[in-house]
Amino acid sequence: MQASIMKAGALSNPLLGNRMSYRVAAAPAPSTTSFRSVVTMAKKKGVRIIVTLECTESRGIGATPSRYCTQKNRRNTPERLELKKYNPNLQKYTVHREVK
Repeated sequence: MQASIMKAGALSNPLLGNRMSYRVAAAPAPSTTSFRSVVTMAKKKGVRIIVTLECTESRGIGATPSRYCTQKNRRNTPERLELKKYNPNLQKYTVHREVK
């Protein structure tokens, strides 16, 4: 009984014994000249820039100035940035102003 089922299945299923010819297209050969070129525009300047803050009091005295790096938003604060930061050389909080 199993043999008859196998024969019936073999007739209807091409993978179990029927010989069928398939035509398979060959894969295209890799080409070294067909690269996709992508043209990009130049990067825009960012809104946030990195600025250096330098102590104003130690500059007046002639001592070693302390410097800090921070970011500022170019649109919101177009003028020079001024913050109170700690100066370890003078051992106190002093006004630090943005330098170019």
